[in-house]
Amino acid sequence: MIEKIRTLAWFAARPAFWAHAAALAARRLAPSRDTKAHRAEATAWAAARARPLAEALAAMGLDPPSDGLPALPAPLLAEASARAEAAQVRMGGPGDLDLLYAAVCLLGARRVVETGVAYGWSSLAILAALEGCDDAALASVDMPYPKMGNEAFVGIAVPERLRARWTLVRRPDRYGLDSALRVLGGTVDLAHYDSDKSWQGRTWAFPRIWAALAPGGLFICDDIQDNLAFAEFAGSLGLSAAVTSAHGKYVGLLRKPAA
Repeated sequence: MIEKIRTLAWFAARPAFWAHAAALAARRLAPSRDTKAHRAEATAWAAARARPLAEALAAMGLDPPSDGLPALPAPLLAEASARAEAAQVRMGGPGDLDLLYAAVCLLGARRVVETGVAYGWSSLAILAALEGCDDAALASVDMPYPKMGNEAFVGIAVPERLRARWTLVRRPDRYGLDSALRVLGGTVDLAHYDSDKSWQGRTWAFPRIWAALAPGGLFICDDIQDNLAFAEFAGSLGLSAAVTSAHGKYVGLLRKPAA
């Protein structure tokens, strides 16, 4: 009960998030698609399709060069780790940074949108891959975590020198995603989804992200084992997804057909 009161107090003090709080409350009344049975089915679906990173990228038409996949520079990763360790709060750990860095490089992406930031690990990988591209930009959507007091530390892993082409939209997906896409001109080359993991949240966001994806663009979704949203979305498009794994979780990839 105390935790619920603290959550209500957090939202009450932030009028910009009242509509989001109402949406979360309404979601609790709807039938759940985030059950143990659905998770087990989604995990089995992902596991049956999982392959090494290089093979997953090649399946999306992103063939690694003969000398191997592009890799996030080790000194930059070490610097980011030190910055995250110095933070006064604890947030989520890094996802598949090798995947994100290599995907941006191999695709030649210039306009990238992501949902979910926390420490900024994924943002770091994307911005590092965009470094040196004058026309490149990343727009990220991240809602502050209720009660955690982490607002000042979101994105802390990203050094100042990489932030010039970065826009951070501090709103929930349902209100921040459109803003982020507008920052990028409404069309993106690559999208990375790592925010609202619920089936409802994903089924709301996926079609909007896909509509903004340019022909030949790449969609990446973390934690696809949580529910069937990604598997069902790929099926609705009639496309074959590639799946790889990182840190014991599964990541899904879909590439939009070229025009």
